[in-house]
This record gives sequence, structure tokens and C-alpha cells, in this order.
Amino acid sequence: MKELSLFEFEDVLAKEKLPTNLTSNRHPIHKWYNFIAGFSPEFVSRCIKDADLKADEIIIDPFAGLSTTLVQANLAGFQAVGFEVHPFFYDISLAKLFPPTSQQQVNAIENLCQAVKPYNEEFTTIWTKDAATFLTKLIPVSELKFLASALLVENQIAPEERLLYRLILSRVLDLTSQSQTDGIYKAPTTQKKSIPYHEAFKKVCVEIKNDISEIGNNLKTRAKLHLMTSEKMVTLEDESCSLCVTSPPYLNNFDFAEMTRMQLYFWRYANSWKDITERVRRKMIVNTTTAPTNLKRNQQLFSDALSECFRYQIEPVIEALKQQRLVRKGKKDYYLLVYPYFAQMQSVFRELKRVLKPKSSVHLVVADAALYGVHIQTEKLLAQLMQENGFQVLKIETLRTRGSRWLLEKRQGTEKGLGEFHIYARRV
Repeated sequence: MKELSLFEFEDVLAKEKLPTNLTSNRHPIHKWYNFIAGFSPEFVSRCIKDADLKADEIIIDPFAGLSTTLVQANLAGFQAVGFEVHPFFYDISLAKLFPPTSQQQVNAIENLCQAVKPYNEEFTTIWTKDAATFLTKLIPVSELKFLASALLVENQIAPEERLLYRLILSRVLDLTSQSQTDGIYKAPTTQKKSIPYHEAFKKVCVEIKNDISEIGNNLKTRAKLHLMTSEKMVTLEDESCSLCVTSPPYLNNFDFAEMTRMQLYFWRYANSWKDITERVRRKMIVNTTTAPTNLKRNQQLFSDALSECFRYQIEPVIEALKQQRLVRKGKKDYYLLVYPYFAQMQSVFRELKRVLKPKSSVHLVVADAALYGVHIQTEKLLAQLMQENGFQVLKIETLRTRGSRWLLEKRQGTEKGLGEFHIYARRV
């Protein structure tokens, strides 16, 4: 079998951009709403091209996020299925997967929301005190008043247009925020230039209407997205999928609940920090210290799920993290993340093995980690898990080294630096 290289195609994208969202703003629908943690549409296209799929074959992404894989499959005319537990990502993804077919649909939302008057009551009549306090730190009060009024007209939007409305208003929310994304989340102490509500609304709607004009009625949605964990893909039959393109959560990288705290509060998916943990974090793969405590503490359950050989590989890392915790000021319990993370990822791999046809390709964008300076070669450990659970790993290639923001004192790196990698595997 010829070994796949992502860099053999004529339309070569600089390989360090493949695992980033830096090119999403070039692509219709993708650019309507993307996220700092996403990979590129080009990466998905190249994986699809290499797989040489038949028209009726299905692409799967068990960590759909904002559905880069599914949207790109839609644009390429293939069926796709995804799993996503984050409720905000799920709703925004559906708006992208089932886009409007006419500019009039966008105009109706724009006209209604542009006509709202500033909300003049206390914000705590809409949001909890915790949520209102946080939102006013991120968004100028003058703009938040318009956003609040726009939020309250949702029941005037036709039910079939409400997800598009949520996408548009969420983009406006981002644009009106005066706090930039500081590394991993919207930080109230950081500043960026914000755009006034009415101007932001016009900007977003023009962009979407331009894409609708370009795409027309040529896009036939063939994607399905499930609001559930991929640890148990009960909605899928055995050997029903033919290609997997995904990027699982990186160990101790992004807390996707914290990163979307502004959106979770604004749309009232959650009303407090505790709420965010219970309603969002609890459903996610354990990958940061903000995970629910009882999940992290159930070490024996997760340890027993892993093979003796695999435990032998990670036990020295866990011991090193325990020792570092004793001498570090923050006393972060990083050592409690390792067993849960890999045990839950193993569950996903086992389900992927079940739902993929034999010889199907699997492409993962992953990263290594350095917790308190203890280097964890996550890409090699995930590859080992895949080999133990029904996959042949054909290649692990470095896509890029990660930048200086990963080498802060609070997130100490390693002497050789951290990177992102492409694991190319095949279901046996």
C-alpha cells in the first residue's frame, strides 16, 4: 500500500496551517462561525480525496465541534455523521449543516433584530447575577442592551430559522465583545476593537447572503449530527462508515466549556460556573483539571479499563506529575487526568472500530502535552491505543510546532517544544 502524505497534492497548503482554523474564513459556510481550536477544511478535503469514496459511503467525525468535517463533506456531496456533546457547538453546527437557501431568510432575521430597541430593564431579569456580571465585563453595556433585546425576540423567529438566528446573533455577540480570546478563553482583562451591534449585524448578514448567492440551491445536505458522546455511538450500525476525520480534545489544552462561557451564559445553556460543569463539562472527555471532581477521582475504574501494557507506559508519567504537584505553587492535580483521558479515548476507538468498515482510513489531528513540564507524548500513546483496539497505524507525522504561548510559566513546555501531529491509521 502506498503511504499517504498530506503534502503530495498540487494545491499544497503550508503544512503548519492544516491543523488550524486559519483558512476557514476563505470558505463558504465554514466562515459563518469557526473556532480557535478547529482544523482546516483543506485537511478534510485531502483526507476525502485520498479515501476515494463511493457516492453512498459515510464520513464520520466523533468529535464534531463546529462540524468542519461534516460541512466539508456536505460541500463535497458525501454523507457524514458526527457526535458532539457541547450544546452550543451542536446548535451552531446544525445551522451550518442546514444552511438557508434564500437571502430572504437572512433578511427576515436581520430586519427583526436591527429594529429592536435597547433593553432598559435590569439584565438580571434575563440572566442570573453571575451570568449578567460576566457578560457586562466582556461587552459594552450599550451594545449588550441591543443584544438582550435581540435575544428576547427569538419566539418571533420561525422555528425552522431559529438556528440560523442563533448563529447570526452569536457572531454579532463575538464582534461586539471588547475582550479578545487570550490564548484559551475570552478574558475580561484583555482588549480588542469591538464593532457596534448594528454594524456587526450588517457585516455578518452580508457575508452569509454572499455565500448563499454563490452556492444557490446546489447544496444537498446529507449530514447527521448527534448531541451525544462518541463513547457509545448507539445510533450507528456496525461497519456503516468508510472514513474518519477528526481531532479529539488535546490533553490539558482547551477547556471548551470555559472557552465558550460567554455564549453559554448569553443563550442560557448555563447560569453559573457550577452549571457549566454539570451541563457541559460532565459530558466531555476528561482533559483538563476543571473536569468534574468525581470523574477525576474514579481512577481505579479508568485504570482497569486500560491494558497492563498501556498502564506500564503511563504510570511513570503519573508518578512524575504527583511529585511535581508537591513542589508546585498551583498544586494542580494533573496526575488525575491521565487515566480518564486515555480510557475514554479508548472507548471512542473501540466504537470507531465497530462502526467503520474494514480497511477504512482514520485521520486524527492530535498534540502532545507538557503538564508541569512533564512531557507526555500523547500522539504516540493514542497510536498505541489504536493498535491495541483494532487499527493499524500507518504514519505519525509532525504538522507543526506550537507557538510561544504554550511555553508560559503556568504551562511549562519541554526542551524540544510541543507540536501537533497527524495520525494516519487503518481499521484492520
